[in-house]
Amino acid sequence: MTSSTATAHGQSQTRICADGARASNEPAAQMFYMTGKNTILLVPQEAMCSFSNELRTLEALVDAQQEAMANLKYWQNRYIAYIHGSYFKPGERPDIDRAGGVGNQGSVAIQVQLARRALNQANAQFNDVIDSLTAPDDESNNIVELVALQRRGASESSAGFRMGYVRASKISPDWERYPLASASDDEVLNEHGRVDWATLDAQLKALPGKMEGRNDWVDGWLALEDQEKELFHWSEAINRNLELNAETQSGGDHESGAIKVALNNEAQLMRWTHGASGISINASPFEGKGTIKASGHASLMLAQAKSEIHCYEPPGGYMMQFQLPSREDDDSSAMQLIDLGMLRSHVILASEGRVGASLAAELNIEADLSSPNGRTAGIRGTLDPNGLPGMQRVDMSTSDDEDDADGNQIRAFAGAELECTVTGQIEWKNPEVDEFRPFGKLAPQLTAQAGGGFEGGLQIGYRQGKFTFMAKAGFCWGVGAKGKVSGEVDKDLVLEFIKWTAYQLRHVNFQRLDFIGAEAFQAISNLVYLVIITGEQVENFLDETAAAISITAQEKYEEIKASIERGIERGELTSRINADPDVLKYASPEAKGALLYLLTTSTIVDEMDWRNAASPFDRDAWRFGALPNRKRAIIRVFEWVQSKAEFDCVMERVAPAITVTELSSGDKKVRKKEGEEKIYGFLGMGERERIESLPEFSKLYTSDYGNDLRRIYEDLPEVAPKGDRMVSNRVEEYFTQIEQKVTPNFYTPCNNSTDIIFLPNKMMVS
Repeated sequence: MTSSTATAHGQSQTRICADGARASNEPAAQMFYMTGKNTILLVPQEAMCSFSNELRTLEALVDAQQEAMANLKYWQNRYIAYIHGSYFKPGERPDIDRAGGVGNQGSVAIQVQLARRALNQANAQFNDVIDSLTAPDDESNNIVELVALQRRGASESSAGFRMGYVRASKISPDWERYPLASASDDEVLNEHGRVDWATLDAQLKALPGKMEGRNDWVDGWLALEDQEKELFHWSEAINRNLELNAETQSGGDHESGAIKVALNNEAQLMRWTHGASGISINASPFEGKGTIKASGHASLMLAQAKSEIHCYEPPGGYMMQFQLPSREDDDSSAMQLIDLGMLRSHVILASEGRVGASLAAELNIEADLSSPNGRTAGIRGTLDPNGLPGMQRVDMSTSDDEDDADGNQIRAFAGAELECTVTGQIEWKNPEVDEFRPFGKLAPQLTAQAGGGFEGGLQIGYRQGKFTFMAKAGFCWGVGAKGKVSGEVDKDLVLEFIKWTAYQLRHVNFQRLDFIGAEAFQAISNLVYLVIITGEQVENFLDETAAAISITAQEKYEEIKASIERGIERGELTSRINADPDVLKYASPEAKGALLYLLTTSTIVDEMDWRNAASPFDRDAWRFGALPNRKRAIIRVFEWVQSKAEFDCVMERVAPAITVTELSSGDKKVRKKEGEEKIYGFLGMGERERIESLPEFSKLYTSDYGNDLRRIYEDLPEVAPKGDRMVSNRVEEYFTQIEQKVTPNFYTPCNNSTDIIFLPNKMMVS
């Protein structure tokens, strides 16, 4: 039997290598400490050969799975890095090469497929063992965790402890056992729930008397220094693991004062399932973290018999598609699929005992989030052989058939439905940072309340001061998942949600997004409108119904209009927009139209307000005429228009209140004409006629803002550029985007890590 070492937290660990190498010495009787039993097991010499094979077999299963997971993650990361690297500047290639983004794209894709196949095989073998086990508390057929007192043939254990795992059925009832104490299994735990080495050491010193001198080497082993005993290293490492978990876990049994060693069967099974035998440094139970998902993009935090698995699904994200509905006045949009951007979920699955062990070993982890805690559903099968990172698409226009004729769509890992606490967040690849950012959190408890009348792939609404969404499971859990999920947008996420909505509008060239309900879209538009005209935070206007927000917006409009008429706080909105035009960045066409209506409302008092006039030190001081600063603010609004389609949409919505009613073709023409007359009329207010024969001198007596607006329209494309960050249409970057039309980065997958903003209310089910 050969051994190798791996270092973790400054301590070395020894593991049995399942490499098929011939043992270097003849089998000898071996003594093991049985975790949770506080008992010494003596495996006789004649049984050690088969017993060692059992140890190697189980270690090999974990070893193969962990290596397969790591290999898949490596090739997926390399594939993603390659895709990204295709669009980087030549000077940035060294960074891409160091990230693994080299080689032929096709050959890397083949390696991803091969890695999936290898992981499928490793998981199938691993699951066979788990499925053959009975309940975690059944000692007749479970995983038994062992720590060898000493490797035979070694004079000391300076290399560190070694853990071994066997199935209980492989331990003969005839083998001798020596209980170290007559009390419970927790005899060696102190009042703080840690392993008390002093107590365990004292019990071990009584061992020779119980064995009646049958193993002479025990006396010599007891005489060794503590640092030379593997069992001492085990006690130190398992206590250190508790300290690590105290730093990362929170809530319920994970509070630092309540953390304690779990030595029961569930804990043993969890430690073995998560690679606890020291096979991989990254999967060591005494590190508290590891790689544990078939996709290769999940991390595990293990706290004895409880686990918390963070899953990013799908790896690299997937492209969300939307089928534009056929409009009465626009046949060109019929059956047109539009890409809306990359999405993924970041989900926490909190489980314990055998559920957690099965969860870690499962091939395709899915979840039915319609129940309050979320029900895990292990769908046995293989990974999608065709879905390379970032190459998957989900059409949110249609709903999948959720019928389950066989009645086993939600299938348990071990033959029965199991529950675990599920929480998480929905993330989008924000073009402004080219990284995934959360914009909504999963809320399984809302599914039953919000599920009535749900059709299609996605539906966003507004209720009780929060934006909510209902979606098919594939939207939040990856392609192929069945069922439906629900979520909501808390105050901490509402700004990111507004950004996400603004980009979706841009990606469909400002056509109506049917998956956003009219009430919700009106609330979004009014919120942005209120932020701009008041300068307050968007969170201040939440906790109200959509109707109440609409009323507040109308009241603010009346206040500002009245204040202008009375000469109170006049010009404040004009100054705010001119000082910070970026505040208009995420305004919907409806919000822009309402702002323009307010900006074009004035009286003679406004003409006397210096904030509406140009300063002599202003770069545009030559622009005389009525209310030049007010006109400039109007131009600022139009500088954030992204296409001719949006320009027309804004003109159709120049009104004192935001409404989201669908306009007919005839209404659009009338409203557009009225809007243009109001806007261009205001921009031309107080201007003298141009002298066509001397246009170069016309600057002296006209502000020319009307022509500025016409030039903006002429420079706009018919369709808004897609995939890059939103910028003003007056900057050079915007014209570069027009040339590209769709930036290559729009279709590139991404794998940045994110923090979970909303942890589960309870980390584990009771």
